[in-house]
Amino acid sequence: MAGFNRILNFIGVLDNKEFECMNEIGQFCKSKMDEYVPVDTGYLKSRNDFKVTKFFHRKLTLINDAPYAGYVEMGTYKMQAQPFIRPAMENHISEINAITRRVYGDI
Repeated sequence: MAGFNRILNFIGVLDNKEFECMNEIGQFCKSKMDEYVPVDTGYLKSRNDFKVTKFFHRKLTLINDAPYAGYVEMGTYKMQAQPFIRPAMENHISEINAITRRVYGDI
């Protein structure tokens, strides 16, 4: 029974590390979104955020809930795309990997 409790304890440690890691990555990516977002009035930038959820597995979602954020990110037939959400993660894989190594490094 002691071995089983140690396994459960280790699973709990991993779960906490996973949340900590995704939260730090979310904060990092949000800061990068803030750098990349085009600013006119500042409203679009003020709506940058992230959330970490867990249903069957933990998931990090980068969010901008401004009604026109998708048009800015993806562009329209009248307006060229000005991506700021995707590049916040895609352009910083090495930094994200470094965060992951640092958070999980003390297990």
